[in-house]
Amino acid sequence: MSTAEHPPLPRLSLNVGVTGHRPKDLTDTNLDTLREKIREVLEFLREFAGNLSEAENYYANPQKPMLRAISALAEGSDRHVAHQALALGFELQCPLPFDREEYAKDFDTEGSVLEFDTLLQHKNTTAVLELDGSREREADSYLAAGRVVLGQSDVLLTVWNGEVRNKKGGTSQIVAEARQRNLPTIWINSDAPHNVYLRISDGKWNPWAVGAGSLVIWLEALFRPPSRSKEDEDATTLFTDYFSEVQHVYNRGWLWLPFRNLCADGRWTLPSFLLPDFNQSGRDEWQQVPEVAATFSKETVQIMDAANLFEHYGWADGLAGYYGNLYRSAFVVNYLLGAVAVLFAFLHFAFKEHHSIDWMFTALELAALGSVAVIYRFGTKGRWHERWVDYRLLAEYLRQLFFLTPLGPGELSSPHIPAHMAAGDPRTTWMHWHYRAVRRDLGIIRARFSSAYLESIRTFLGSKSSIGGQVEYHENNARRFERLDRRFVWWIKSLFVFAILAAVMALFPEKIAGWIRRLLPLSTLDGVVIVLAAIATVSPAVGAALAGIRSQGEFERVRKRSKAMHHWLKHIADRLKAPTAGSAPTSSDALSMVVAEAGQLMVDELLDWRIVFKDRPLPEPE
Repeated sequence: MSTAEHPPLPRLSLNVGVTGHRPKDLTDTNLDTLREKIREVLEFLREFAGNLSEAENYYANPQKPMLRAISALAEGSDRHVAHQALALGFELQCPLPFDREEYAKDFDTEGSVLEFDTLLQHKNTTAVLELDGSREREADSYLAAGRVVLGQSDVLLTVWNGEVRNKKGGTSQIVAEARQRNLPTIWINSDAPHNVYLRISDGKWNPWAVGAGSLVIWLEALFRPPSRSKEDEDATTLFTDYFSEVQHVYNRGWLWLPFRNLCADGRWTLPSFLLPDFNQSGRDEWQQVPEVAATFSKETVQIMDAANLFEHYGWADGLAGYYGNLYRSAFVVNYLLGAVAVLFAFLHFAFKEHHSIDWMFTALELAALGSVAVIYRFGTKGRWHERWVDYRLLAEYLRQLFFLTPLGPGELSSPHIPAHMAAGDPRTTWMHWHYRAVRRDLGIIRARFSSAYLESIRTFLGSKSSIGGQVEYHENNARRFERLDRRFVWWIKSLFVFAILAAVMALFPEKIAGWIRRLLPLSTLDGVVIVLAAIATVSPAVGAALAGIRSQGEFERVRKRSKAMHHWLKHIADRLKAPTAGSAPTSSDALSMVVAEAGQLMVDELLDWRIVFKDRPLPEPE
């Protein structure tokens, strides 16, 4: 499937995290047997990835899956797994607790340091992330590296004796946190005869021979997008619909943006009838970011390119904009056509004595009503609303990868979901599956968390390309929708007043006929009555149409949400301002907390947006 014709499929990647004991805890180990057990487990995982049935429908070139071992390369277990993984064709990616020179001080012999350097320089070692740990907080530094391993892994492989120790950052804590994250864990006992066990999610360790089948089921569920049944009314668009999308040339939803700008800003903007190339639009939007932000090294951009991140985002954002504008233009036109149909119906009865023209008004009324039905039919059959909501969620997920990538990439925050809305959990959708597949494909970047690098991340996060841009977007969006909502309310009330005044005046046509004739070329009393009746009849219809547009577009709620988002994101962005003299230097922990907080806000806002607009399909003709 060519990325020029359809949205790109993600690459199939399986990341295996590694944790385990150092040599001092491997005294009862038969190294030959241990290596054999490690190799058997890795071969099993490699075979699973290569034989994932029907994977060609989900991934690009699934016959060549990307296999990675994520290891901090501590002496002992980490290196035993690393050697076996490299021998089987796995890539090696290494999050280190300190910079490599400082970390090398953990190793007692020159041979161990040489082995460490050799592994880092291996041709299949594709990323080394050197964290900003320090000896003053050594345990925290080891824990930070362990959590990067967990955050990047689909399954954890541990070589461990099973003893639970209260050692911060130790193997037992990493294994415990894997359980909290619902991360399947393969445990190879570090003591001979090195029995293998598996834990999926219930907290029980099962022998490998018994549990391997359940691991396959769990991984297949992870690697396959969720499906839906016909009875599932809350189901989202099947992922196959998205990957079957094509590049649209003409913007059929061109009306919405000029209409919005006219109503909100009092100016008509020229509509855009042609759509950008989705395959290029994501690159056009983000290409300048790596060029101006020191955070994005050439290696990082190459990783983003290899994962097709620019194209993934461009297609999702472009299709979301296309269907969003189509959906909004459709309900604007349909509501207004409803008011027009009322006008033609009135004119038919007003001129029923004039048979030469009354049929024309009937025909125009039928044409307006027919157009409403046709637009509704095309909109529901084409699922404009459903596709807009799904594709926008995917685009915003992928947008956050640009913010998260410099930190490793970091992890997307989980949404706060009320119990009564659990059915709408976006983590159960194909969009979240797609985001996870792209993030898994990205892997870890090659970077050293030096003071200069962390300062460049701080600058980037506060810029208009990141959180600062979201602050500006929500500020402008809140201001625009405040004007839009205020004007619609004023128009609706004014039309209601006009209808009342016209109805009252229609009761006394003789007294006001002279005044009306000065304004309108009406020579008969009947003409005056028709005009007043038309105003009394059509004004409520137009007001109802505007009220429908206001409700369907959720103007008030969008305004309130953007206003709140601007307030809180600005508060976060202020913390990203340049540190003052004497303040603590920028740290990865502090930046991760800022990104997590901002990400939590954006994910929660996105969930609220999705829940609101999922309940706003095109209104049925009534």
